[in-house]
Amino acid sequence: MGFYMKQPVDPAKTTATYLWTGLNTPGVFLIQVEGEAPNFTSGFTLVRDPHFVGGLKIDSMGWTGPRGEGSTPYVSKGSFPGQFYPRIVVSGANGDFVIDVKEIPHDQVDDYMKSNA
Repeated sequence: MGFYMKQPVDPAKTTATYLWTGLNTPGVFLIQVEGEAPNFTSGFTLVRDPHFVGGLKIDSMGWTGPRGEGSTPYVSKGSFPGQFYPRIVVSGANGDFVIDVKEIPHDQVDDYMKSNA
């Protein structure tokens, strides 16, 4: 039987980008998390922590089980609308990590999205 639980996060390989959408409108955070999950894990998702106050906290989640020997690398991506914060918190099974946010101005969002398609 599998368990829905936090997955280990590699903070050095975790990125956060904020896309500005214009004046007086909230933008969007694009988050990418990488890590080494225990065998056998699937269904990786990024979930906003609804109880966190004072910014944005993202939990790296997945279904693990039955547990096997070793680990497998994973990548999980998500987008979250909201107010800009210069740093966010990404939480995994191995702790909470503060990640600096890269900003993309509203007039460069189209080019950014095309280059990352």
